[in-house]
Amino acid sequence: MTNLNELDIRLRAFVNAPDNFLDSIALVNALHNIPVLASDQPYALDIEGQKVTPVFSDKEDLENFKEEQESAKTQNWVERPTLDVLKEVIEKGLTGIVFNLKKTGDFGNSTIFKSSELIQFLNAYTTILNKLMGEENLAADTLDKYYLVPAFVHPRDDKSFDRMFPTMSTPEGKSYVPAFSNLQSFAKWYNHNEFGAPFRKAQGSILTWRLADIYQPGHGENDIDETVGVAINPFDDQQILVDWSEIDEDD
Repeated sequence: MTNLNELDIRLRAFVNAPDNFLDSIALVNALHNIPVLASDQPYALDIEGQKVTPVFSDKEDLENFKEEQESAKTQNWVERPTLDVLKEVIEKGLTGIVFNLKKTGDFGNSTIFKSSELIQFLNAYTTILNKLMGEENLAADTLDKYYLVPAFVHPRDDKSFDRMFPTMSTPEGKSYVPAFSNLQSFAKWYNHNEFGAPFRKAQGSILTWRLADIYQPGHGENDIDETVGVAINPFDDQQILVDWSEIDEDD
């Protein structure tokens, strides 16, 4: 598989399920690491009143586009980082970027991002990636690490939040809040029919928190009364159970 094919796969997964956390974070990771096919000069088209720059994650889509669009034939198409194209789009005051523009065929990898939307999207998931997978966090002790923490967040009238958490129980009936130190471990839970599927259906949120933030949040209220602690990577062979008493002692 070429890098461009990898990007196209990630883009298709996102277009198919834009609310899927794993598909979104995988696309952002791909956009940071895999270039798109784009003109080496500023180039924009008017699509339904929006001036957008076309880029491609599929070579065949680009060739078809060049056949359909006369102005595309005179462009020099090269591999460019998406962030470089986005910067150019912003500097030229264009609306945004369109991926794999086409008139007919398979639209599974076609989508338009307004510049503001793409910036927000990239920033949100890049922050999560950096917090979770940065060298400092990978080397941190269990109680100092940032984790992916599934939660149900409910706004309150005083602009703070109430948070509830999905739980997992031991054979003894002890209930734990699940937390995940890496995307692979998180995916086992998120893609699980019994746990992740109802969480996604209920439109739960993914927080990037330390364990102490679950136990004693800086703002809002966390409902953890029926739980005894946190289960880290509960579907892994090397899962870790941390009781609230251990976090209390650390504080």
